[in-house]
Amino acid sequence: MNKKITSLLLAIAMAGGLAGCATMPPGQAGTSKPDSGYFLSLRQKGQLIWTGRIEDAQGVWYDVWIVPGYAPPARRTGTYLQRTVSDFAEYFQARKYHDLADDSGDVLEWAYDDCLTDFTVKGVPRAWKRYWSTANQRTRQRVFGWWLAYPWALLESTADTVVRIPAGLAGTAIGTICGITVVPGYHAVNSAAAGTWHFAVDAVLVPTVACTWNTLVSPPLALVGQKPAPSRADGFWLKQLGENELHASSAALTPITSKDVEALAAWGRLLVTVSQPFEDRRRVLREQAQAEHEAIYRRLQQAEADIRKEEQGAISAIVTDPTQQETIEYLTSRGFDSRRTSQAMGNLRRYLLEHEKLPPAGIGRTLDLLITYPPSTATNAPPLREKTDPVRRSVEVMKDVD
Repeated sequence: MNKKITSLLLAIAMAGGLAGCATMPPGQAGTSKPDSGYFLSLRQKGQLIWTGRIEDAQGVWYDVWIVPGYAPPARRTGTYLQRTVSDFAEYFQARKYHDLADDSGDVLEWAYDDCLTDFTVKGVPRAWKRYWSTANQRTRQRVFGWWLAYPWALLESTADTVVRIPAGLAGTAIGTICGITVVPGYHAVNSAAAGTWHFAVDAVLVPTVACTWNTLVSPPLALVGQKPAPSRADGFWLKQLGENELHASSAALTPITSKDVEALAAWGRLLVTVSQPFEDRRRVLREQAQAEHEAIYRRLQQAEADIRKEEQGAISAIVTDPTQQETIEYLTSRGFDSRRTSQAMGNLRRYLLEHEKLPPAGIGRTLDLLITYPPSTATNAPPLREKTDPVRRSVEVMKDVD
C-alpha cells in the first residue's frame, strides 16, 4: 500500500513538474482558460510544485508559504554560484591587495611609530628629563631632604623605564606579527571563506533542503488541495499577491546586472537632489538644538556652582557655632579627613539605620554630604597625604607611564 501511495505521489510530482514548466511566468497571467472544479487543476498542480504559487481562474496569483517550489531554489543556486565566482575572483583584482597593504601599513605604523619610536625610544629620554628636572628644582630650592632628590629621580626614572621598554617592545613585536602575518593571512582566506560559504551553504545546502522539502510536501498538497480564492487567503499561510509583489519576487533572485547598478546610481542621485533641502533643514535644526543644549548646560553648571558656593558658606558658618564646636574639634582631632571618613561609611550606614531609623534616601544623603564635606574641610584643615616609600612610589610611577 505504501509503495502504491509513493508511486502515485511521484507520478503526480513528475506530471506537475512537466505541467509547471509549461505554465506562464508570474505577471503574465490572465490569458489562460478558466479552471473549474473543487480540486486544483493539472496546470495549478504544476504551478504549486514548480513555483510554490497558484494562479486562479481570474488571473490572481497566490503564494503558499510552506511550499518553496523547485524554481526559486534553482534561481538561488544560480545567484550564489555567481557570488562564489565573484568571491574567488577577488584574488585576481588589485583592490584586494591595496586593502591588504593599507591594513598592514596601519598596523606596522602603530607598531613602529607609536610603540617603538614615540613610546619607547623618545619616551624614555622624556621621562628621565621630566624626573631629573624635578630633582634639579628641588635641589635649587633646598627643600627638606633635597640631597635625596637625585636618588629619588633615579628611582622614578628606573621604574618608568622598567615598564616602558618591555611594553613598547611587546607592542612593536605584536604589531609586527599582526602586520606581517595576521593581516595578510586574513586577506588570504576571507574571500575563500566567503566563496566557500556561498557555494556550500547558499548555493548547495539551502536549495537542496528546499527541494527535498518541496518533494515531500508539494505532491500531497497538489493532490488534495482546493482551488485558492481571496476568501481563503489569510495573508500568511496563503497570501494573495499583487502585481508589484509578483515582479519583485520574480526578480529577487536574478543576477544583478551593470544596468541595474547604473539605474540604482541614477535613482540615488535623484534622491540626493530631492532630499538635500530637507537634509539642510535637519542639519540646521541639529545645530540649533546643540547650541541651545550647550547654553542650557552652561547655565546649569553656573547655577549649580552658585548654589554650591552658598552651601559651602553655610557649612563653613557651622565652625563658628558654639554648640557644634565640641563635635567638630573631636572629629578633627581624630583625623577624619575624606579618606578616614570614607573608611567609616559601612559602620556609619548601619548606625544610621539601626539607631536613627533613617530611610535609605536619608542615609544616602547623609553619607554623600560627609564625603563631600568631611570634618577637616569644615575647619579648613588640609587632609594628610599618604606616606610613600621606594616600592610604593615605583608602583605609582609604573601605573602613570604614558
